[in-house]
Amino acid sequence: MATEPDREMRRRALGDLREYIRIAEEIGALEVVRGADPDLELGALYELSLEHDYPPLLLFEDIKGCDPRFRVVTNVRSSRVMVGSLGMDSVIALRKGNRREKKSIPPKFVNSGPVFENVLKGDDVDVLAFPAPRWHENDGGAYIGTECIVITKDPDSDWVNVGTYRVQVQDEKTVSVFIEPGKHGDMIRRKYWARGQHCPMVVCLGQAPVLGAAGRVVTPQGVSDFALAGGRIDEAIELVNGPITGIPMPAAAELVFEGHMPPPEEETRPEGPFGEWPGYYASETRDEPVLRVEAIYHRDDPIVVGNPPEKPTYPGRQTNFGNAAALWDALEAAGVPEVKGVWKVFGGGNRFINVIAIDQQFAGHAKMAGLVAAGCPAGAYMNRMTIIVDDDIDITSTAEVMWALATRWDPATQTDIVDGGWTGHIDPVLSPEKRESGDITSSRIIITAVRPFHWRDRFPKVNALDPAYAEEVRRKWAGKLAFLKA
Repeated sequence: MATEPDREMRRRALGDLREYIRIAEEIGALEVVRGADPDLELGALYELSLEHDYPPLLLFEDIKGCDPRFRVVTNVRSSRVMVGSLGMDSVIALRKGNRREKKSIPPKFVNSGPVFENVLKGDDVDVLAFPAPRWHENDGGAYIGTECIVITKDPDSDWVNVGTYRVQVQDEKTVSVFIEPGKHGDMIRRKYWARGQHCPMVVCLGQAPVLGAAGRVVTPQGVSDFALAGGRIDEAIELVNGPITGIPMPAAAELVFEGHMPPPEEETRPEGPFGEWPGYYASETRDEPVLRVEAIYHRDDPIVVGNPPEKPTYPGRQTNFGNAAALWDALEAAGVPEVKGVWKVFGGGNRFINVIAIDQQFAGHAKMAGLVAAGCPAGAYMNRMTIIVDDDIDITSTAEVMWALATRWDPATQTDIVDGGWTGHIDPVLSPEKRESGDITSSRIIITAVRPFHWRDRFPKVNALDPAYAEEVRRKWAGKLAFLKA
């Protein structure tokens, strides 16, 4: 039976992958898997683990056909070590941890670190030596990067960006990196290409969990992801400069590829298809830019972190708290008042369906919240539905959200459909014609399922127990009636 980690334990786990694994073992949340085949079997075991609300941390050792020193770990973001309650408390806790003005600690540069325990350059570079599973049956190849961080530096400033993009093995010295248009990594690499230069790039394939989290969450352009990550663990992230590119990398990284990405006119490779988080193979095989790997650095017995996308209906995939917290922060930063909660409807993944609860202050308040949520960087990408509800709705309950839609939403007057929004190649409803023309946009709906402001005082009263009285009765009869929850 797994025990519950405390706050300090989680902080230590966030800051150190190996400490994370040790803690998972200590609390009974680790499962060591030996002898799995990286061709489909490893991915199948991972997917089956997601049938649990709190899937175990899976540490794959002695992987078939691989050097026994090299390991793969999955469920870093969703095991009991990292995930607290599956409710709004987790979103609120993340927001507190992400307060930039109080929780931004610049990274610390050091001369060396464990990442340089093994240095491979020139003829010694061999990407194929490391475990790269084929996660899903219809994947177009082996993907070593699914929870990696791709690090680039803006050529016009000191801004270093950390993003998570999928990485497919092409050959012993080449990997392809799939970055959707509009992502920060894509914006940066295009600046180099426009100058006729190759983009310097670092791909980190095993790192502290806090850095994996930093790569997934949208932050404003120019903001240091390393500094925000340091704030979350209350200590500076230690970095070393890449010997070839000068791009900084985590000093305690498990495995790093360093090199340059030439412009697509110079070299591309077929990439994909890949089973993505919406639950489909929406993007077919396409030619994508590649990273020419000029050096590999790794610790002794390195650990690759894997988190391949799966259908978002699995219980173990319902941990979209970071994205909800980022959207809540964005709404408040834009001046939307009295936001009481932000949630991701289970089954909608971390992008498609956003629900925002507000305490209405003025006519148009609900529409204001909806437009900001659907258009801000934290909410625009692959958004399908934005639902605004009153703050008496428990937005963590899909039934409550559906009740608000059924009883407070007039489709004719409380609906806005906006076309031309930012989406991606992995969007399953993006038509073949749009893909071929390069029009990577889609429509989205904004629903204000709230009591209409100008007659909300005359809206029918809710037929339900007053929460305070319900609690009073519960306390009185607790221990006397078995059906009452403590």
